[in-house]
Amino acid sequence: MKTALVISSYVAASRVGATASAFCLRRLGIETIVIPTTVLGRHPGWGAPGGQSLSAEHLRDMWAAIKKQNMPIDAVMTGYLADDAHINVAAEIIADVKAANPEAIALVDPVMGDHGELYIPESRAKAIIAKLLPLADVITPNAWELSYITDTPALTLESIIGSAASLNIAALVTSVPHKTSIGAVFTDGPARYFVYHDKFDSVPHGGGDSLAATFLAHLLLGDLRRDALAKSVASIFAVLTAAIESDAGELPLIREQDALLIAKPLPIEIL
Repeated sequence: MKTALVISSYVAASRVGATASAFCLRRLGIETIVIPTTVLGRHPGWGAPGGQSLSAEHLRDMWAAIKKQNMPIDAVMTGYLADDAHINVAAEIIADVKAANPEAIALVDPVMGDHGELYIPESRAKAIIAKLLPLADVITPNAWELSYITDTPALTLESIIGSAASLNIAALVTSVPHKTSIGAVFTDGPARYFVYHDKFDSVPHGGGDSLAATFLAHLLLGDLRRDALAKSVASIFAVLTAAIESDAGELPLIREQDALLIAKPLPIEIL
């Protein structure tokens, strides 16, 4: 059994951050360890979230204890980092995991903004770019985050592919618009794939966390990256469709968990 370590937010009553990503990984058979960067009651989109972020020292102390268990770790996934100092901790953990297992996958989800604006301080966004992206084997930005990272407008499928390819890091880019559809692009050297589906007017939070984790799970299970892309996008599309049909304000990951396993893969365009 493969093991993944997730460093992200824990939100008790919302399917976002590690609450979503850890569930997706576990449902696909990946042993999952979580180091929470925050402990909140609900997503801030609902109002005051309750709870608080945890200190960098708290995260380091947790990691020190986890290391003493001598558990083999096959992947590290970083998500929402609630403090600039969390970035240094995440970098240290990735370095430790890679030292013990050079084949471990480092997936960095650069959670920093959307819809034209940052929702973390600029200092933190710049630190993620400078300190974590160089350590990543795969990054999973949304299209706006990719634009911010590359300082290049990423508004069309063609410009997004060009920006992602310029990073020289394997990239899964979400929220990629194309005509009346929306989808995800994966670039890795000469490999360039696009999977898309019908666009929703609005969706619950957590889709990006869930997609990144589902993609990582398929990589750990041995799928080729293009197959991991097709399966993971299909799964989260099915979950989002169920959320829209039932007017659910949260991702119905528990109710629709079988979609993580049996969703019919969407067609892939090789670009």
